[in-house]
Amino acid sequence: MHLGHQKKQDGCAHGHVNVSTKRLKKEEEEEEGIQLKMASSVLRRLSIAPCSPLVSSFLNCPRLPTSLLTALPSRCKFSQDSNDTTTTTTEDTSKIPLNLERKTIQELLDDAVTDKSEGPKEKDLTEQKRRTRKDPRKSTILLFPGQGAQFVGMARSLLDYPHVEDIFTRAKDILGYDILQLCLNGPQEELNKTIHCQPAVFLTSLAAVERLREDNPTAVETCVAAAGFSVGEYAALVFSGALSFEEALYVVKERAAAMQRASEEAPSGLLSVMGRPQTKFPQLCHDARIYCREVHHMEDPVCSIANYLYPQARVIGGNKECLAYIRKNGKKYGLARMKPVPVSGAFHTSLMQSAQDATHKALREVDIEVPVINVHSNVDTSSYQNPHQMRRLLTQQVTSPVRWEQLMHVLYERPQGQEFPDTFEVGPGSQLGAVLSRCNMKARKEYQKVSCGEEDDYTNVQATAND
Repeated sequence: MHLGHQKKQDGCAHGHVNVSTKRLKKEEEEEEGIQLKMASSVLRRLSIAPCSPLVSSFLNCPRLPTSLLTALPSRCKFSQDSNDTTTTTTEDTSKIPLNLERKTIQELLDDAVTDKSEGPKEKDLTEQKRRTRKDPRKSTILLFPGQGAQFVGMARSLLDYPHVEDIFTRAKDILGYDILQLCLNGPQEELNKTIHCQPAVFLTSLAAVERLREDNPTAVETCVAAAGFSVGEYAALVFSGALSFEEALYVVKERAAAMQRASEEAPSGLLSVMGRPQTKFPQLCHDARIYCREVHHMEDPVCSIANYLYPQARVIGGNKECLAYIRKNGKKYGLARMKPVPVSGAFHTSLMQSAQDATHKALREVDIEVPVINVHSNVDTSSYQNPHQMRRLLTQQVTSPVRWEQLMHVLYERPQGQEFPDTFEVGPGSQLGAVLSRCNMKARKEYQKVSCGEEDDYTNVQATAND
């Protein structure tokens, strides 16, 4: 009996080793495939592919929903009745006129990029729309930050700009609490909670767009592409016209609450690490999982890359025990720096599966339209083409790593000698500008920060001194 029992144990251990080996091999293949995928993406979109002139002219209309913006469809406006908290509508927005000729967006696209006798399919239309190129120095890119960029006092310097108070007033109706007071006065511990932080960063980012629109309207009118880090992707999609303000905030609210719940189910977190060229991140994560399985007797520990920031810089997410192993043994793997990220859970890992399900449910309840500028996905760096793709990738984003480094290459890689567009970081903090300097220093020279408060102003001074 003893021998049989021992043999069974050995078989189980051998099975664990096989599973771990296969998982490690898969992760190494994924890591190696990242560079190949990045290269192919760059070849497909070697330079920024802006909208057609007619679609760009539509950008002259303010993008954020307010009761004053009569040029936008009603689903994209704040309700003129402050008591109306409806976040969805059954109105057919494709028939609402957007210019003096009373034409729809689809008709504008048809006029701009097709011969009317051909009647191309929607996919072909979107592809043709992006073939027209603009002078990069006469166009802009907007970057929207994610969770972790928040600070008490953010949005204070934005309140005097048009529509900003409307943004936070409408948000109070949807969220059910005064998010502006939390942004302005804290406390920091409450603002840092995922359930509060994600809506706060989302709203402050859109308020920063209003400041940019007022101070530099050309920067908004000539925008050809946008990207957002994690929850920042929703702000980018509102700016692009793909989501209405109310519906995007509804999804962000549901997503944040679900991620908060998921983070409370198991002690977990994120660890920012800086490696060296020889550092094998998949091996590091694999060994941390093996350690937790053998030492802490955890059945299925989680440890994986949550964010790709810039060369050799990663954020690793997983169970607290896995992260503790990395902090203790990181130098053996060539890690030069390790720093915990001040968040409550292992976002963008499989520990967020329940939050992914809730996000998928929320996304099915809202209207999504094709964005009028390129908005790039965190999951695979592709630009969004249709509502089905957007729902799929926004759902996957919750448990998939944010490939920000690869996305920066897709946006800014170009032939030698070609100029770069102006880049604006719209939202609290300036982390995305710091990351851009590590990914592409030439693109970083055309970067500007839209300040959201005193902490942003101080950070800008420090960054300028370090450039």
